[in-house]
Amino acid sequence: MTRSTPSSDGSWFDELELDPQAHPVSMSTRSLGVRPWLVVDDRRDDELAQKRASLTERRDEVAWFTDASRPAATAVTDLIATHGIELTEPTDHPLERAALSVQEDLCLLRRDRDLWVLDASVLCFPTHWTLADKVDRPIGQVHDPVDGYHERIAERVTRLFDRLTDHPVWRRNWSLTDTTELFQPRYRDGDPDVPTDRVMYELHIRSERQTLRLVAPGWILFTIRIQMASLDELLTTPARRMALRHWVEHVPADIGPKRHLGESQRRALLAALK
Repeated sequence: MTRSTPSSDGSWFDELELDPQAHPVSMSTRSLGVRPWLVVDDRRDDELAQKRASLTERRDEVAWFTDASRPAATAVTDLIATHGIELTEPTDHPLERAALSVQEDLCLLRRDRDLWVLDASVLCFPTHWTLADKVDRPIGQVHDPVDGYHERIAERVTRLFDRLTDHPVWRRNWSLTDTTELFQPRYRDGDPDVPTDRVMYELHIRSERQTLRLVAPGWILFTIRIQMASLDELLTTPARRMALRHWVEHVPADIGPKRHLGESQRRALLAALK
């Protein structure tokens, strides 16, 4: 087993894009470099237990398996083992075994002519999307609800996928939320609106740490790791506090809501961050 790291140090906050002018729909993929491919922390036992429960209680919502994906999924379990992470007992499909061994959700994409299609997947911790609506669809259709995806990055995403090797690339996205629920397949009504006196403890940043890598000819593995913490847990240094305040103060009104920052929440946050 690889050594766990605490989840409470908030170090991942420093990887967030906090340029107020940066559009949330962007590529922003980078080489992993010295960063780990998979992240193991002190929430492992709880999150794996939640995965097991989801695969029992709402299996049709969170899992999709195909026979064609078995060789690629087996390659995924082999990769996990080589990274020092203990595998669970074998299951009916190797991707399920892999997903029950790591905190990340796992999605396999297959090359189909000139398109990449979402194939076998385990998505126990979705952020505003439902697996049943996306499987067996080209990646462009998967992103149909994302405002600006086709105009801004659709062609570049396909080119990136075509160039992937077994060396992973990674990216992050993030948004504000007032719930710690990991299973969030649908948008909640309205943006968070936590009062100033509670905002540091009740407002959270939810981030998806995503990686992409080729695992077999014509097969890409997409990993999604949810990391989430309250502002009080994350803003442990003056630099972090100033960085978030600068974003809240200067992010345009048409971009803030894309990260679930409404104007009322903006005012409360600025008052709290003083």
